[in-house]
Amino acid sequence: MTATTTTITCTAGGTGSLTVPADVTFGQVVLDGAGGGASADGVPGGKGAHVEATLAVTAGTTLDVVVGSRGGRLSGYRGSSGLGGGLVAVTDSGGTRLLTAGSGGGAGGPGVATPAFPGTPGGDSGAAGSAGAGDSVGGGGGGGGAGSATAGGAGGTGAGAGQTPGPSAGNPGAWPNAAGGFPSPNIYDGAGYGGQGGAGYGSGGAGGGGGVNVVPGGGQTGGAGGSGGGGSSLVSGTVPGSPSSVTDGVNAGNGLVVFTFPNPKADIDVDVTAQPHLGILVPYLTYTLTAHNTGPDAVTSATLTATLPTGATATDLSPGCTTTTDTVTCSYGAIANGSNSAKSFRVPLHLLSLGHVSVTGTRTASAPADPNSANDSATATCTVVSVVLAICP
Repeated sequence: MTATTTTITCTAGGTGSLTVPADVTFGQVVLDGAGGGASADGVPGGKGAHVEATLAVTAGTTLDVVVGSRGGRLSGYRGSSGLGGGLVAVTDSGGTRLLTAGSGGGAGGPGVATPAFPGTPGGDSGAAGSAGAGDSVGGGGGGGGAGSATAGGAGGTGAGAGQTPGPSAGNPGAWPNAAGGFPSPNIYDGAGYGGQGGAGYGSGGAGGGGGVNVVPGGGQTGGAGGSGGGGSSLVSGTVPGSPSSVTDGVNAGNGLVVFTFPNPKADIDVDVTAQPHLGILVPYLTYTLTAHNTGPDAVTSATLTATLPTGATATDLSPGCTTTTDTVTCSYGAIANGSNSAKSFRVPLHLLSLGHVSVTGTRTASAPADPNSANDSATATCTVVSVVLAICP
């Protein structure tokens, strides 16, 4: 027997929502951050983070998911660079982010000349972008900084110091989860502008653009732009002691979100046994109510009720048990899969009629849900011949 699951999957550019099913207290969530865009010459963007976590959830609440797409490419700029990937996140209905996977930064654009310095790969999630290549005339732009959970990444430093117009740094990344800053390309033609900072825990920034070779005769090349830094990841609200991890640089493709919420179930097999204690002083029968957990999940709580012969009242109850005339009710705490918990009580023989004496135990409540009602009750019957003679199975 295995627990059933409710799963929601959103691919790149998608959104979705999920109402947490009844009896569910945690959910297994896997996020893959979106990759950054490639540069005009095909240099790849950075990789998004792979995030796995067990989130604490409340039945009946709604969770929303949004999955950003892989970054595109800036157009209309010399040495076109790649854009960072979009936000991949899980939020509650109020918009509070519970889990995000950082995205990759865009690749830096190539230098514009023949031959040209190639573009610069984008920074992986959580990492700053790299500076672009260049030479003494066409320097490479600096890489953009990585975004964090509290701020966007810093813009990369532009190349071309001492030239007119001067160097152009990349803009810082927006926070908390907008796209990274865009370039300001009004720079000295021979240098690459700086890469854009990655957004806060969301998308990576855009890569910087490549410079242009303006040396007569084309003997030198324009510098490549620095790449954008990746966005960071956030893990919040995880179940204490549960596995959670963030691994950067494992996904170069589009974002993907999967919610798997196991509907926990635990089958309680009820057992009742009896044992006579005879003699001339207060003879009694001892009954034991046992809750066996046959799984597949752990029992968090359970209640078993014993029905006594008419007019009987129990004594010497185990902790957690109460009695009224004709019944005993026992509360049980956590019971691991494959384990059991037992509670007992006594029924004095002088309160009973001679003959068959039956006590039936029934599961009246438990959490999580019990998938099998066939074993929810059991009966033990003793034969009482006299106050000094009783036979129990």
